[in-house]
Amino acid sequence: MGLIYFRQRSLRFRNCLGKCLKTAWFDLGRLADVRAGAGAQFIDERESLVRQLEYLVELDRRKLFFEYSSLRSFLVGQYRMEEWRAEQRVRAARLLKRIPEIKIGLESGKLNFTLLEIAQGCACREKLSDPELAELLAEICGMSCSQAERETARRFPDSVKVPRDRIRPLTENLSEVRFVATEELLEKLQDVRGLLAHSHPGLSMGELIDVLATEYRERHHPEEKARRAKARKDAKLGMQPTELAERQPTEMIKTPTAPKVLVRRAPSQPLQHELIRKHGYQGAYIDPSTHKRCQSKHALQVDHQTPWSLGGITSLENLRFLCPNHHRRVSFLQFGESARYFKGGAARQLFL
Repeated sequence: MGLIYFRQRSLRFRNCLGKCLKTAWFDLGRLADVRAGAGAQFIDERESLVRQLEYLVELDRRKLFFEYSSLRSFLVGQYRMEEWRAEQRVRAARLLKRIPEIKIGLESGKLNFTLLEIAQGCACREKLSDPELAELLAEICGMSCSQAERETARRFPDSVKVPRDRIRPLTENLSEVRFVATEELLEKLQDVRGLLAHSHPGLSMGELIDVLATEYRERHHPEEKARRAKARKDAKLGMQPTELAERQPTEMIKTPTAPKVLVRRAPSQPLQHELIRKHGYQGAYIDPSTHKRCQSKHALQVDHQTPWSLGGITSLENLRFLCPNHHRRVSFLQFGESARYFKGGAARQLFL
């Protein structure tokens, strides 16, 4: 009964969430209503998950899976659950029986199946007792999966085995490459991926490394250096002797001129460099409710704070960097609905 009840609640949750989103988009018109409705449904979903695990604990205690050899086989055969999902729930239910304190973390959403798997795997490797496992769970409670893995590696460094680099052929032209990367290297790769987002959108890790390797080889390979030197020499020898004689050193001296007023919309490269030096290469949007600055460095776009079409000029004081999402939001609030990005008559109110 518990599993049937949980499945019905899950189906009602999906239907209710879909209706909530649809109603909020066309009728409610406010993003806060969508967040509140979805948040309530997520809380109800977590509570239903805890009840499901409690039912599994009781089923396992009483051995009520008569015609099946194990509780996992019962879930797979009776309720058509995938084997890995059934095994995951069985392990979580038995852990809940051993350490009842994790119920609070599961209900609050600070613990999930993945965090439980990380803690149980570490406990199995390190032969941890139940109190030590409970302490580890309390430590990683509320962390993301990557943070939890790093925390367990910090607490038990001896159990971490750094694998060697590996290249495994897959097809005639494809190979699987595995290597260990530091956090600093991952941050650099993400920064470069953001810088290349305009010219190379949607880069995979392999494509990103290919772009970097190609550019480095073209810049630093001795053959490429010799080719560029030959091209420069040929270009210089290709000039007429009269042109070389007419070029006097005095003509190379540039006289100072009055600064020109930019009347074009797109900022020049030097102006963009000055903008980066002043504000940094990061989104400049500040959320009016949380007062937090955008942290994105991915595919940044230059925005006129006073729009160009409303008389704004291309100057350092009027320019800023925005990520694509915040750029669309600011443009929408300034100019109203756009058939390209938005649909629905009440769509604008979602951003107010």
